[in-house]
Amino acid sequence: MRVVLVEDHHLVRKGLRLLLEEGGHQVAAEFARAEEALAAPWEAELVFLDLNLPGMGGLEALPLLAKRAKVLVVSMHDEPAYVARAFALGAKGYLPKHALDQDLLEALERLGRGLRYLHPSLTEALLEGQAEPGPEVLSDRERAVVALLAQGYTLSQVAERLGISVKTASTYKGRALNKLGLMDTPDLVRWAREQGLA
Repeated sequence: MRVVLVEDHHLVRKGLRLLLEEGGHQVAAEFARAEEALAAPWEAELVFLDLNLPGMGGLEALPLLAKRAKVLVVSMHDEPAYVARAFALGAKGYLPKHALDQDLLEALERLGRGLRYLHPSLTEALLEGQAEPGPEVLSDRERAVVALLAQGYTLSQVAERLGISVKTASTYKGRALNKLGLMDTPDLVRWAREQGLA
């Protein structure tokens, strides 16, 4: 398969490239940021995606990348919320960074046959993962906007308190909704109060 790597650590990308090429696969492109991957005109069957990226996070980029190729998340996060959210956003596989090289090759083999892949150590996480994600999936600014909304502030008041424009505050709210899989502000407020953010 032709593979695109979206990973901000050079050494990790180099290691993945070596493993892939040894297995007969071709690395079509490498990117350190999701924005670069989304803007580039690559063609591939599979994207290796890290979740912790500078700028646009992996979860935010995942549904956009999934429109262009199958996405295999390769992440240090093995919490149920991350695993469940990644699959909900369109990932076809999830591989923790502590996995072995043979696990990587097995993931490629399954995805190549049109199947999903979940590392054995994460099976329990996926079964539990229907629980809502926790605050850790949000950026600091997204969390601040959500917390203020949960305290009863309007979007314009949130913007004023944080020293940002209403449009920017609305963007942060929208990103939070997307990451959490929620539909509207009342859902967001309920979630924030359940999480103790209010």
